[in-house]
Amino acid sequence: MTYDLPNFRNPQDAFDNAIEKGIFTEEYTDTLDKFVGDWMYMHSDKDLEHDYFKNKWSREYKVVPYA
Repeated sequence: MTYDLPNFRNPQDAFDNAIEKGIFTEEYTDTLDKFVGDWMYMHSDKDLEHDYFKNKWSREYKVVPYA
């Protein structure tokens, strides 16, 4: 049996990319659930070139391309 383990890249690079793309913001006053401090980096998919983040409060996932 084989297991597909997730890939990981530098979390800071993943967050910086998501902020640059406008997915997250560093502004705490944003009411659209985009404050970067509410999100956790989970893993990446190197084949699809995506990063996966999970919201600490709602458990919602966001997928952000990094290519």
